[in-house]
Amino acid sequence: MASNTITPAMSPPAGQTSNFVNPDYIGGRFIVVNCIFLPLALLALGVRTWTRLFVVRSFCVDDYLMIIACLLSCVLTGVTLEMLNWGLGKHLWDVPLARFMPMFPKLNLIAAIIYCAATGFTKVSVLIFYLRIFPSRNFHIAVWVIVFIAAGYSLTSILANIFSCNPIAKSWDLTITTGSCVNRPVFYFANAGLGIFTDFATVSIPIPWIRRLQMPARQKIAVVSILAMGCFVGIVSCIRLGSLYTLLKSSDLTWATVNALLWCIIELNLGIFGGCVTAIRPFIRKYFPRLLGPSSGDGYSSQSRSRKHGHPLGSIPHSDRVNFSNQDNQYSTTLSVLRGAPDNGSEEHILASHPSGHAKDGDGSNGIIRTVEFDVKNSSTTA
Repeated sequence: MASNTITPAMSPPAGQTSNFVNPDYIGGRFIVVNCIFLPLALLALGVRTWTRLFVVRSFCVDDYLMIIACLLSCVLTGVTLEMLNWGLGKHLWDVPLARFMPMFPKLNLIAAIIYCAATGFTKVSVLIFYLRIFPSRNFHIAVWVIVFIAAGYSLTSILANIFSCNPIAKSWDLTITTGSCVNRPVFYFANAGLGIFTDFATVSIPIPWIRRLQMPARQKIAVVSILAMGCFVGIVSCIRLGSLYTLLKSSDLTWATVNALLWCIIELNLGIFGGCVTAIRPFIRKYFPRLLGPSSGDGYSSQSRSRKHGHPLGSIPHSDRVNFSNQDNQYSTTLSVLRGAPDNGSEEHILASHPSGHAKDGDGSNGIIRTVEFDVKNSSTTA
């Protein structure tokens, strides 16, 4: 219902009237998306952090970067939900001008800055994680090139958003008629295009090296699923680009911004989720080993099937040792590599130890068994 005492933020189009009492509203879908995807990212980050601190006991730079990205995602959610109180989700002609300015444009600018920073931290975190997986020098060079591009365009986007207008306040104060602003459509599309490029580059860069790895089929499926998640993030980025086009063509800012921000939230949190999934394999190996196949659980748990001629190295009593002085003998010994090896920086714990620290026959606490056979022959020489 229109009111003669309230000025709308925009004059209603022909055939429409301002409604400040019960206007059309699509902000509910925005709340639902935040309630689904932010907890998903937080859960993945929690599992990753637990894995790094208590499973592999190795907390590195990429982990700190991902934590920063997730914190920024939380701030972005808070800022965008606050925008609902200032007109987001309603038609612009249903929002009072006093309610719209200056809070909505200012919060919108802050959200854009936080989004650019968060996506930058997410991509750089994933790329630096790759450096610890593949030792190839050529691979490291390729990764650092993508890191430079991702970090560079993210920083540029932040600065471009802050200084997009001269004076800066012109970005949110529509009453300022002097000064100038950058061509926002060109900037937004260039930013989105670089984002899509780095999304797919981050996914595709490890593929040549992964193809060379020898691993069980179930583990290959897990790796492909992780890469598929990265591809899905790239697809979401393309959808977000379409929503930006709609936003730039629409004068109904508070209504059209909903879909643009909605896809930003989905893209960012899926990126965090996918980036954390690549680092929580040791968690799955320890608590859900069956998901990674026999080699991830107790695949090395069976001791030698034949124990007739096999003994743990160094455990043969003196009285039982074979006399090699005057006979031909074939002797077999086994070397048990006990579980519980100290962390050496590897991403995974393949072995686990018996509580006593020693393997016991038949108790299910096993190591890697190596059997060494050798022949000893006694030969005499005649004068």
